[in-house]
Amino acid sequence: MNENDADVQALCKAFGFDLPNKYGSRKDFIVLETARLVLRPLTLDDAEAAYNGWTGDEEVARYVSWLPHHSVGETIEWLKEIEWKRDEAGNILPNGNYIWGFVHKETGELFGSGGLIREDGCQLYQVGYNIMKSHWNHGYTTEAMRTILQYAAENLGLKRVAGGHAQENLASAKVIEKLGFVYDRDDITPHVDGIRFFDSQEYYLDL
Repeated sequence: MNENDADVQALCKAFGFDLPNKYGSRKDFIVLETARLVLRPLTLDDAEAAYNGWTGDEEVARYVSWLPHHSVGETIEWLKEIEWKRDEAGNILPNGNYIWGFVHKETGELFGSGGLIREDGCQLYQVGYNIMKSHWNHGYTTEAMRTILQYAAENLGLKRVAGGHAQENLASAKVIEKLGFVYDRDDITPHVDGIRFFDSQEYYLDL
């Protein structure tokens, strides 16, 4: 184990997770590593950081279908919804969501989350991601999602995933493009409030 691996191992253990030498070496492995980030499951202890960082930020939620949270309590309920499901042996069970928290290696700061979401009526998992404004335009989302998609192909048996963005969300469009998604169609996406709609572009990616 080199010095960098040791630092990542220490960071993961601080959150109660073990980091194997290479991700995907165990069926129950869910902590991933990129050049600059550690991607780990979120816990209820992350509620305040997530709320103050991105789930409660109206600007972060501007182009997404969910409403910004108005309290830490709302973020706690969201964290319960996306919790990874495991059997008694610790193996991962099929989940409607596979979401990781994005942690910066150098600072240990949790600054966002992302992963795969399967909504009712959808045939494919869809990529989703949100990060703090202070970390925009550094390539972190693309870096994290590329590793998550690799994990999905190698460990979850996924062959194709979907992606999409509001037409006005140029930053998300760049992420989708860099990840290699293929344009499928224009669409109209309803907001979770049931009142608003926004024009969107839909994509797919063969893994």
